[in-house]
Amino acid sequence: MGITTLERLQTLHKRFGPGPFGKIAQKLLALAFRSIGFGHVVERGVQGVDIDAVSSGEKYAFEVKTTEGTTITLDANNLQALRDRGQDGYAPALAILRIALFEDWLMSRPPLEELRPGQFLIDRFRAYRMRSLEEKISPAFELVVGEHFEGTLKGGQQYLIERLRASGVDIREG
Repeated sequence: MGITTLERLQTLHKRFGPGPFGKIAQKLLALAFRSIGFGHVVERGVQGVDIDAVSSGEKYAFEVKTTEGTTITLDANNLQALRDRGQDGYAPALAILRIALFEDWLMSRPPLEELRPGQFLIDRFRAYRMRSLEEKISPAFELVVGEHFEGTLKGGQQYLIERLRASGVDIREG
């Protein structure tokens, strides 16, 4: 990601804190999926996978993780939600964003049967990258962050919920 996007994400992270920031990044990612032509996008602020994204026969279910470090944590609920969506015909995947210079979204489809709850180095998931999707989503995400930075800074998640609804994203909040 570019330096401007990184600085904006760092500002949002500092303003809202790690937990809310993760939900903000998830909502921005859902907007990016819509912007690259995914016709059906579901964003969940509740239990289950974080984002479903469907386009032209591609059906993905994403668990979204953000970090400033080099690891992410997957708990039993995360893994079960991915397995459940896999049984529904979705390709279970991880969307990982490290908030650091020269990092972009890592979209990965690791074999779920090899994963147990715990902490993982992000690099472990690079072998299962979905490069063509990453090449589309990363520039779209930068544009979405630029477009919605000020509104998000002022209105937080509620601002993004309104933008998601306006763009036709199916929102499932608690």
